[in-house]
Amino acid sequence: MGKLVNSFRYALDGLAHALVTQRNMRIHFVAAFAVVALCTLIRVSTPEIVAALFSVTLVIALELVNTAVEHVTDLLTTEWHSAAKVAKDVAAAAVFIAAVNALTVAYLIFYDKLSPVLWRDPRTLMRPPFMGVILLALLCLIVAVVAYAVAGVRKGRLRRKGR
Repeated sequence: MGKLVNSFRYALDGLAHALVTQRNMRIHFVAAFAVVALCTLIRVSTPEIVAALFSVTLVIALELVNTAVEHVTDLLTTEWHSAAKVAKDVAAAAVFIAAVNALTVAYLIFYDKLSPVLWRDPRTLMRPPFMGVILLALLCLIVAVVAYAVAGVRKGRLRRKGR
């Protein structure tokens, strides 16, 4: 059981590291929080919520891969190399494509619900499939990961770039 707990801790440390050191990851987290909050407050269907969550998750996952590629590339070579540039550029392009997709999905989901705002009936949040519980849990998870990252910086476990 200890190995399983450690593997989750290592994953959380990696996420926290990216959140602390990567400006774009912080932007993605703010966007993710905004999307989940909108899905909680505005009348959005379950398939629309699934599309929004998948899009946001894809962007964050690819940003993590991009961060890993950058670190491994920097570890392997300190000099400029065309292959290193290609690796970093391709990883960044993957994030860019996912982000454009996420913006497109968000536009398609929210454009007709924000003018005028179609507020969700709070009672629907507690009906099956209990979307309110799921969305509020995701908001709490986002806040918890940010708090974990901030605590890691304060305790010296994580360092910001260049410090």
